[in-house]
Amino acid sequence: MLNEFLDVMARGGPVMWVIFSVTWLSVVLLVERFLSITLWKKKAKQWAAVSTDSAHPLHDLANELRAMSSPSSFELDEKIAQHLSNAIPKLEGSLPTIAILASLLPMLGLLGTVTGMIDVFHVIAAQGTGDPKAMADGISQALLTTASGLITAIPIIFIHHLQLRNIKNTLLSISMELKNRFEFQRDVYHECP
Repeated sequence: MLNEFLDVMARGGPVMWVIFSVTWLSVVLLVERFLSITLWKKKAKQWAAVSTDSAHPLHDLANELRAMSSPSSFELDEKIAQHLSNAIPKLEGSLPTIAILASLLPMLGLLGTVTGMIDVFHVIAAQGTGDPKAMADGISQALLTTASGLITAIPIIFIHHLQLRNIKNTLLSISMELKNRFEFQRDVYHECP
């Protein structure tokens, strides 16, 4: 299997190694982002720790909400939205870099196509059209790099978008839970004699 992999990489030329490297870097960054978002979400859902754990992602927000005297629903919404919007860059982390890498992959495939076709034209210029095997190597390089660039970019872009949606849904869910929690506490406080 390793020999087949190395054979495909050799037929694709040096651009294949660049595509391979960019793909693996993207995969590593996606896994890191997934784990970071999952950990943040898990910590954010641990409501019991909000008041005591200063490392908790919602600790500062919880303290600010508690300090507000009888906040209206609008004030709660605004304070929660402001705080959670500050968490977005931390949650996104390397997602913008992943988007750039994913958009580079098809272009790298195109670069491989161009270099493969240049090789074909060099063979035609040197030997004419009488050596189909020499021409096939350049065409093979062109097709392999094009396919590799597209095959690797599509799932990376798809997973990138899923991660962005995951962040949005996580923040919306936490926002709703926080609002409900503090509105409930406010209502209970006002009902007590």
